[in-house]
This record gives sequence, C-alpha cells and structure tokens, in this order.
Amino acid sequence: MAYAYEKRDFERVKTDTAVTLYYGAPLKEVAGICMNISDCGLGLELSAIVPLGTECHVKVHDGHQNSGPFQALVEIKHIHPLSKGRCQVGAAILEMF
Repeated sequence: MAYAYEKRDFERVKTDTAVTLYYGAPLKEVAGICMNISDCGLGLELSAIVPLGTECHVKVHDGHQNSGPFQALVEIKHIHPLSKGRCQVGAAILEMF
C-alpha cells in the first residue's frame, strides 16, 4: 500500500546500483548510479547531462553473477544539474526487456 505522500501504487525502492545509459547516433554511453526504482520509473545520478526527452536504453547492474542486468527503454522526464557536469534525472520506463 502506498503512503499518502506517495501518489503511486508502488513505493520507490532505494538501490544505489551501477547503471549505464545508451542513446543517440552515434551511440553515446553514460555511467551512473540508480538511486531508486519504482514500477514506472528510475531516479538516476549520471556522470553527464542527457537531454530532456531523450529515449535511452538503460542497464541496471545488480552485481549478482547468476542474473543479468535489469534492462529497459526509458525517457528522460526531468533533469537536475549537479557539480562537475553530473546530473540527477527522473526517467520513465517505456518498455522492459
């Protein structure tokens, strides 16, 4: 059950797990950290700014040898710039692989 302050069916789960985003042509690769995940989106901290509205292939690496990474097609919905070219982004999950 979601709390009153969370207007969603599922709460966000904190992960702090390595993530890689792939987008554009030629293909660009951006490393980062998946800070949290919910049923419809991801909270990410990235090493570079990815433009708003960009569709990206994302791999969340969980560190377990016996399972592959979580992979999805996401769209960057909001960006919060940080220092040293980094940023925090909210990404909506469009499709899971």
